[in-house]
Amino acid sequence: MAGAVRTRRWTRRIPLVIGLVALGVAIAFPYLVDRPRFWLPNIGVRSIWLGIIAMSLVFLNRYVGLLSLAQVTVAGISAYGVGYVMVTLEQDFLLGALVGILAGTVAAFLIALIAARTRAIYFLMITLAIGQVFYSWASQAIEVTNARRGLAPVLKPDWGVVNLNDITTFYYFALAVGVLCYLLCRYVGASTFGLTLQGVRDSPDRMKALGYNVNAYRIAATTFAGFIASVGGVLLVLDRAQVDPDVVSLGSTLDVLVVAVVGGIGSLGGVFAGAVVLTLLSNFAQNLTDRYMTLTGLVFILILLFAPSGLAGIGRQVKRFVDRRRAAGAGPSEEPPTAPSTEHAITEGKQR
Repeated sequence: MAGAVRTRRWTRRIPLVIGLVALGVAIAFPYLVDRPRFWLPNIGVRSIWLGIIAMSLVFLNRYVGLLSLAQVTVAGISAYGVGYVMVTLEQDFLLGALVGILAGTVAAFLIALIAARTRAIYFLMITLAIGQVFYSWASQAIEVTNARRGLAPVLKPDWGVVNLNDITTFYYFALAVGVLCYLLCRYVGASTFGLTLQGVRDSPDRMKALGYNVNAYRIAATTFAGFIASVGGVLLVLDRAQVDPDVVSLGSTLDVLVVAVVGGIGSLGGVFAGAVVLTLLSNFAQNLTDRYMTLTGLVFILILLFAPSGLAGIGRQVKRFVDRRRAAGAGPSEEPPTAPSTEHAITEGKQR
């Protein structure tokens, strides 16, 4: 019995161990590559801001059951906010970042007001349509977005000790922002608010009967996810040093969706693994073959065939395999207790 308990505790730590190893590799990454000036911006930093934007999509899907294709649009609005303040108004980065994040978060709130009453494919299509409307506007609004030419240059700030023009410093800055966004999403998801969102996801009618304003919670969750996407938009415009309509194009939207699915549509941390796969393929597949899009598609299909839950699901698959082996050699009395339901957890949180 004691051995079974120790095994169960060990298997529960598998995802945590994988996450800590991944974080360790990310911290050591600048010292593991032979060409930092190529690897850090093209793979490292790009994977981080792609992962943050995809994380906002995963948060909505995981805790509310909504799949939004407007997260790239929100990130793009944030990037345009930074670009407009720094290029057009010639102000500093901190003001630009504040305006950009505020603009993206407000945009997410307005999108939520329009789409929050719908679910499933209807929510997805409304958010996709909103994104395409913004793309069309950004391509023509010369006075605000400079149309197809975009806003440039968006210069990285130099704060003396912290100079983001140094690629290694900028990489660690982006990594710190990515970790903070992940921890914030985990904290919100584990809070009473997060438990309520899961109740809204699983049983919206029952939550209404209990007195919860379901639409208000969906709007709040979409707004929070927009805040996360807006932070990713700030890193995006710093990395690219410009912002143009390609940032909010349909191709960019599909990139983020692919990152979320390959990393694990239910995993907040898995999005970074998905982003690394996408950036590696986009940088190297073109050198291998003229049909690099076909090669990229085949790689994604293979990942989803052998890891239906995405790359993050591999750790859970290992955990389930170990649990099954343990259960096969243990008696029926050693089965783990049933976890309390989401509704029970919400009720307890409300009573507290």
